[in-house]
Order: sequence, then C-alpha cells, then structure tokens
Amino acid sequence: MKIECTIDGSTLSLSLNSNKPLSRILMDNLDNRSIKTHCEGEMCGQCIVLINNKPVLSCLVPAFEIRGKNIITFDSFQKTKNYKDIERAYEVVKARPCPNCFNAKTLIIESLISRGETDDEDIIKELDIVKCHCLTPQDAVRIVKETIEIRRRRRVRRS
Repeated sequence: MKIECTIDGSTLSLSLNSNKPLSRILMDNLDNRSIKTHCEGEMCGQCIVLINNKPVLSCLVPAFEIRGKNIITFDSFQKTKNYKDIERAYEVVKARPCPNCFNAKTLIIESLISRGETDDEDIIKELDIVKCHCLTPQDAVRIVKETIEIRRRRRVRRS
C-alpha cells in the first residue's frame, strides 16, 4: 500500500503493509532514533509522536491511519526554538523527565502548549499517557506554565 504523509517536515510516499505500526515504520524504514521501543501497546509512552499536533502512542497507530497526516518526532522537534523553551523551563523548575520518558513527555508538553491547554487537571491527565512517574504532577504543571511564560517573554522581546 502506498501511503503519503509528512514526517518531520518531509513529505513522503511510503510503500508499506497497511497494518505496520508507525513506531516500526519510524524505526525500520526511516531510521528514527527518538523512538526507543515498540512495546505493542503496553503504553510505556516511549514511542510518543505528535500526529496533527496531538500526542499518540506510535506503536498503536497502523500505517493506513497516517495517510495525509503531519507527524512530528522528537528527532526533529529537538532542533526547534520551542524545544529550547521547554529545556529552559526544566531548568527553572529544577525538574525534568528521566531519560526513559524525556522525549515523550517533552512532546506532550509541546502539544499541550501549542493547543493552549492550561488547565492543571488536563495537563496531568495528558502527561499520564506516559506510565513513568519521574515528574510529580505539580512539577509537570509548573513546567508547562513556565514554558508558556518563556514564550510570552520571547514574543514581547521580538515586537
């Protein structure tokens, strides 16, 4: 099956088995290094990507569902100014995800911010997609809100 989608800013036309999971496509076909595992739905969260700006477990997304979608992986996201803002927020709050879930939680934080999500309960619920408890819920909320403030200050400086 031929599937066209955009991954990390590149429009691709891939010939794939329609049921091949996105995590396997990224690891096997595209040599993506930010996807750490294919847990087949154990929901560890280490395979999070953003599809049309929403965090999803790529191990649960079959190839046919990515047709026409915009996919962002941590590999490309870490090269952006938005990533640097989240990094600064980790430093300010003095809390950061562990190495096992860092990529996934950072992408989820970006998704929350870009969608304008500021409700504490919604932030905590969304970050619970990743089953690692290395960040306290309070720290997670503080990181999201600090990143929003960092971006607000950056926009003010530019204008």
